[in-house]
Amino acid sequence: MLLAQEDREVAKLEIDPVCGMEVDPDKKPDLHLEHDGKTYWFCGKGCLLEFRDDPKTYTDPSYTPQGM
Repeated sequence: MLLAQEDREVAKLEIDPVCGMEVDPDKKPDLHLEHDGKTYWFCGKGCLLEFRDDPKTYTDPSYTPQGM
């Protein structure tokens, strides 16, 4: 059975700036940090800690996430 568009929940996914994975903020409510007025979401604690320790690397426009 197909659901009507309004009956489907559409998750707003964010991209982990460290590894590039898609993150559903509703499922990972504690895995985010604020940096320069922007909220960044993370797939796991490891990526959050990497970003926390060196946000300049992960916010540099030339950085490309390599995946985990």
